[in-house]
Amino acid sequence: MSKFNNEALVNEIKGRLSIINLVESYTSVKKTGKGYVGLCPFHDDTNPSMHVDEDKGLFHCFSCGAGGDIFGFYMRYNNLTFPETLSELAKKAGVTIEKESESVPKKSPNSVLYKINAVAAKYYRNILQESNQGKSGREYVENRKISSETAKEFIFGFAPEGWDNLVKFLTKNKVPLNIAEKVGLIVKRNNSDGYYDRFRNRLMFPICNVDGKVIGFGGRRVDEEDEPKYINSPESDIYQKRKSFYGINKSKGHIRREDRAILVEGYTDFLSLYSSGIKNVVASLGTSLTREHVSILRRYTNNVVVLFDSDESGRKAAKKSLDVLLDEGLLPHVAELPPGKDPDLYIIEEGLDKFNALIENSISWVDFWFDMTRDRQKKGMITRKQMLEEIVELIEHIKDPVERSFWIKKAAQMLSVPESQIYSRVKRGGTQNRTGATKTKQTYSNTEKLLLTVLVKFPDLRVQLNEHQWNELIADRSINSVLEVIVEKGISDPSSLLLSFDDKEAHEMISEALLSSLGVSDVETASKIVEGCIAKLKLSKLDGKLKALRIEIDEAVKEKNVQLEKQLLEEYRDLTIQKQREEGRAL
Repeated sequence: MSKFNNEALVNEIKGRLSIINLVESYTSVKKTGKGYVGLCPFHDDTNPSMHVDEDKGLFHCFSCGAGGDIFGFYMRYNNLTFPETLSELAKKAGVTIEKESESVPKKSPNSVLYKINAVAAKYYRNILQESNQGKSGREYVENRKISSETAKEFIFGFAPEGWDNLVKFLTKNKVPLNIAEKVGLIVKRNNSDGYYDRFRNRLMFPICNVDGKVIGFGGRRVDEEDEPKYINSPESDIYQKRKSFYGINKSKGHIRREDRAILVEGYTDFLSLYSSGIKNVVASLGTSLTREHVSILRRYTNNVVVLFDSDESGRKAAKKSLDVLLDEGLLPHVAELPPGKDPDLYIIEEGLDKFNALIENSISWVDFWFDMTRDRQKKGMITRKQMLEEIVELIEHIKDPVERSFWIKKAAQMLSVPESQIYSRVKRGGTQNRTGATKTKQTYSNTEKLLLTVLVKFPDLRVQLNEHQWNELIADRSINSVLEVIVEKGISDPSSLLLSFDDKEAHEMISEALLSSLGVSDVETASKIVEGCIAKLKLSKLDGKLKALRIEIDEAVKEKNVQLEKQLLEEYRDLTIQKQREEGRAL
């Protein structure tokens, strides 16, 4: 969240600038009813899908989801930070921002770290483009057939040979060396005072966060005798590999439009695909996929294709990432490259159409693993018992009880064994806790969306919502965080609400809620909608518990565990009665 305490400045700028005039300088809009519609500049729009409400000062595209206020539009279109947007729109509005004024957002403690990385990125880029020291870097880029446009877009650079080129440059430009050490650009000498450059004689790949700020670097050798092949920035306050993708700042819009992300292993694989026109791609940074990675991907899509080499090491590396995706409630697909071929070589030899077909024909990870274990068993590489154990291990990663039941049935058919044998080996509790609460994740439901819309338009109903454990009912984290600001902090003014968040997803959600037609004008009706939404969400949670219990009951029956069956039936009966009560309250 952003912490901009003085809203007067923001509101003054909004009062002086028309959102219609600003939007019209980027795309044409037409008056329709009470608002305006036009082609959205944030995706390939052919049928006007962006709505602008001048009175509310908001825009929202009902196709790609882009939305927010005048600041959000300008920030997104020009790829600026909020402080940069505030400064530029203040100039357009003729509003003076005093340097020492409390109205100016305070710099975050990490701002100097981002700035030093940006300075280093510019230094490396100039070496690559303009210096004789960068010749070997330029030759490497040319030999890899990476276009100059791609090199420019991703700010390629070169760290020259020598132990202290960057140290001297930073010293000359009065950059504190102890701060540069914090982001891993330089290393403190062990036996004497001073520092030396971490990156030497390497092609430099700046690593950016989703907002385009440089958070670290990857250095690739250009002399094949140098070891190791890659040197990466160490983790710092602004760079953690478990939370970072290479290229996400450039590819996120493409991923959202395609509604699919292609996950590859490293910089070069990413760049090969991106420069070939396949831009809905991200690369991990030398680490297996984490929950934080999946959380980032979920902002843009729930559909992930993992691309990997077909050798044993490639499969093992991919499995770790794919299991995490399953753990987080997604059902990823896989596309397997022929042995010894990376994406670049495959596209050169087979062509782009064939690569696209490879992605389109990708199969689910569970199907792939089933087929692979069966082939290994047929070749005598594993026994039938080992095959069963590997399949059971995979099924334990599937969180949704219905999906899990489906794959257990399919596994039983493939192995020609009773389903009870697989049920008995699948760890109970891997899917739900003892009370049967399903740990699935999902995109926000229509009910959650409706509840947010009502609360945005009737914020006083937060008192009613607070009477329930509402935050345990909302599955979507983004909706949960927006409702928390409304309910817990009492923020309801549209400008204040938008200023409470600096991520585009929250802005899109808020703007859509504010511009959606609820068709309700009185608080009494709105209150009934809130009550109905809460009841529906409770029913959804109860349904998940009942589905999980049904699976456990079936398992107990097959195992002839009468005592457990009786206990589970009692739980099922209690939950059924609770569900009947909630059905009476639902809309």
